[in-house]
Amino acid sequence: MAVKVGEKKNASASDGSNHDLVRGVWQLMRFHTFEGLSTSSIGWLALFFYAMQQDLSFDSVRQAFIGILACYHMTHGIFCLWNDICDRDFDGKVARTRKRPLPSGMVTLNEAVTVFIAGLVASLGVTYVLLGQDVTLVMVPIWGLSFIYPLCKRVIWAPQVVLGLTMALCVLPPWVAVGNIDSPGANLLPASLFGAIFCWLVYLDLIYASQDRPDDEKAGVKSLAVFLGDNLKAGLTVLGVFQVAFFTLAAFAASASNFMWTFGIAVWAASVPWSILSLDPRDRNSGGRIFLVNALLGIYMAVVSGIDVWRSAQ
Repeated sequence: MAVKVGEKKNASASDGSNHDLVRGVWQLMRFHTFEGLSTSSIGWLALFFYAMQQDLSFDSVRQAFIGILACYHMTHGIFCLWNDICDRDFDGKVARTRKRPLPSGMVTLNEAVTVFIAGLVASLGVTYVLLGQDVTLVMVPIWGLSFIYPLCKRVIWAPQVVLGLTMALCVLPPWVAVGNIDSPGANLLPASLFGAIFCWLVYLDLIYASQDRPDDEKAGVKSLAVFLGDNLKAGLTVLGVFQVAFFTLAAFAASASNFMWTFGIAVWAASVPWSILSLDPRDRNSGGRIFLVNALLGIYMAVVSGIDVWRSAQ
């Protein structure tokens, strides 16, 4: 019976009866999840840390806040679509992803490529209008790395490093948007935030990739989770220590308040050992659960830093 059901699904994908362009594109761009909001939270977190350092009010960074939401959310969606275009054959071989719009036939390849090109142009336009020319130029390497990231899975064993670099660069557009300062040691803040986000994203993607490791090994996907094997938790521990150290350095550089230290840095530090100890590599669903908690933690950290900026202006 299971074989017959599978055959029916495959036939549906091939004859186009599963085609649903609007719903498929919506899913390809992950608009049905909060992933775009999680990506935007990285920009917001950096924006609020810069506001702390420069003693800016929430009102003075409101335009940058809105621009980051639009730019990062759209960029995330477009390059998730691009990732699925590149991974369409791999996704069909992985149990968790074989029902995604491209391998299932919900969206055709030509349709996906057309939407990607149109979306990329729209992302550039939105960024230019809301954040200006200088920020748009700083976004160019982020778009470039986002483009090559899916291709790295065929070439290197640590595509997570490319993803980490891509997301870590997201702390720079807010720095340009609010106007960086030239005082001694001012560059310590963006540098420490870059290090924190890099370590966190590699750590986060390792947790996520752990649930697909058996399928990735069979499909020949190059992944740091596959490379580390039984040493996965050791790698996560190193990344966890470094991300907490970098966030601590960033809080010092931003002259963060006791509120930020208590409800932000301390909570983040406590989450690392909890995540690593809770992860069960033998349970394929464990990685997804821990990933979800950590993605929400990024949004939480942005909210706490935003509240801290708002409180300081009262």
